[in-house]
Amino acid sequence: MAQPTEGIKVVDAEPQTAATSAQNTSMNANALLNNTLDGFANLSSRFNPFAQKLNKGLGQVRQYAQEKLGTAENVTELPQEYKDLEKRLDALRNVETNLLKVSRTYNNSSYDYPVQIQESLLGISNTVTREIQHLALSSTSSAADRAVDNTPTTVEEPKTLLHGLARVASQGSEAIGVEEPLGTALFKYATITEKVADARVKMDQNIVEKFNKPIQTTLNLSIEQALKARRNVQSMRLSLDVCKARYRSARPEKSEAARLEVEQAEDQFVAAVEEATNLMKAALENPEPFRNLADLVAAQLQYFKEAQDLLSDLAPELDEIQVTQESLYRNSRV
Repeated sequence: MAQPTEGIKVVDAEPQTAATSAQNTSMNANALLNNTLDGFANLSSRFNPFAQKLNKGLGQVRQYAQEKLGTAENVTELPQEYKDLEKRLDALRNVETNLLKVSRTYNNSSYDYPVQIQESLLGISNTVTREIQHLALSSTSSAADRAVDNTPTTVEEPKTLLHGLARVASQGSEAIGVEEPLGTALFKYATITEKVADARVKMDQNIVEKFNKPIQTTLNLSIEQALKARRNVQSMRLSLDVCKARYRSARPEKSEAARLEVEQAEDQFVAAVEEATNLMKAALENPEPFRNLADLVAAQLQYFKEAQDLLSDLAPELDEIQVTQESLYRNSRV
């Protein structure tokens, strides 16, 4: 039999200090639970070969319920190191889950431009309207007319708020004319703003690939494996306590078999604790979260630096146009 991991021991359940009425209620609830589970066990015995497996599961359920009701006589304690690892792993999982809840925003580049949704719906509506008109006129229009009507009309929808600003600035420049000072200023603004918008979309893509996806992978693999191992520890602990309870109440002729069953359950429990401990340590020592966070900052830094460089070149040109026009305006008022 494997030696129990240090810190794993059997302790008596804490004495109950509730009033007599509360104790009676607890005992009645426990009796009801036992009668219900015994009924399931008797029913399962008719459906071999699944009876043994089902009875084992019912034993774990009975033990777990008794612990919650406060009627369990003995509960196997877990090592303090194991409990501390559980708390640290839960904290890590919560942090990464919460970060991912927010950073998933980058999956949709239009997060700062809700107007795009309305524009997209309007575009769909216009497309449907054109198709209906085409079908209505197809019976009377000539082949040449239909060829013209079938010419596809593609309008590039802005992806972000900056794309939307660049688009309307470009349209304004065309409407006013680039030969006009305001048309020139709008053209310069549209050109630079579109480059900044493209840089922001690139940042979004980098964050999705180098932060969101790796964090999700960590949650799905190393952390989920550790959580699965912890659930197995809980199952093995319940099984061990069930075997101990059976050993304490065993008749003399069955005492030896019950003792061997306890030893086997202890071996399985100790092995499960060791596996879960190793997996939790591996998940907590994994350096990937540090790399993911560094990649997130690098993507943001690249975008903001590129945006600053582009806008730093644009600002003096717009200032020059503005100063010139202001001077002309004042001179015209003299």
